[in-house]
Amino acid sequence: MYLLNYLSLQLAQQLFIAAGRYRTGQGLVGPKNGVNLQFFVPGAEHYAHNLPFLTIAVYLNGQRMALLDDYIVVESGGSGMGFDSIILNEAPFIDDHVTADYVIA
Repeated sequence: MYLLNYLSLQLAQQLFIAAGRYRTGQGLVGPKNGVNLQFFVPGAEHYAHNLPFLTIAVYLNGQRMALLDDYIVVESGGSGMGFDSIILNEAPFIDDHVTADYVIA
């Protein structure tokens, strides 16, 4: 309650919205075969990609990967259709774990 007195109304609304739609530790969908590079968020959801504040955080075997260095974000349905997948720079193998934290758009 007291914290809201110090936050702008817009920031308070953004924090409330993000808290209700935040997904953490979600397994990304796609074949892990040492060849496939593209993975999708589960359930046909779209994630927010609004740099520098909101974007998907991707983890490979628990280690956070760097946006642009290790992966890029993709709108698989075309521009303006919503971000729903990522493309990794290196393909994971069958025993690797690819997870992500994101806010639903």
